[in-house]
Amino acid sequence: MIDRAPVTKALQGMIAKATGRPCGLGKLPLMNGKPTEVPYTVLYPLGGSVGGAPLADLSEDAELVYQLTSVAGRADQAEWMADRGRRALLERGGSGVWLFPLDVPGVDVWARELDADDGIDASAAVEGIVTSSQRYRLSASGSM
Repeated sequence: MIDRAPVTKALQGMIAKATGRPCGLGKLPLMNGKPTEVPYTVLYPLGGSVGGAPLADLSEDAELVYQLTSVAGRADQAEWMADRGRRALLERGGSGVWLFPLDVPGVDVWARELDADDGIDASAAVEGIVTSSQRYRLSASGSM
């Protein structure tokens, strides 16, 4: 069985490192116990399927879906943060390997894809908050 929690923790850390900005898990990230200033990202585990191993294979499989919401003070800043998030999850180097690896012990995350991009929501911009949300699907197999 592939547990989601270690994948989520690794993904959250990878996003923070790759974007250079804090990433909260389902809530506003804190820095030294205080709310982080914009821009930042928030990661939401949304579900997905976990399957048992097929007859001829001992590896478990999982499709895990996450929403990554970029939070900023202006539309251009939200778009910039969303671009950094997309690069963190999807960008590959010249040899085809992920530019930002997702290291999870016992799990091989072998595919990452953009599932949906809801664009920028500037409806709350009057209050100084603009968001941009994307959903990503990770395909993983348990490694032995």
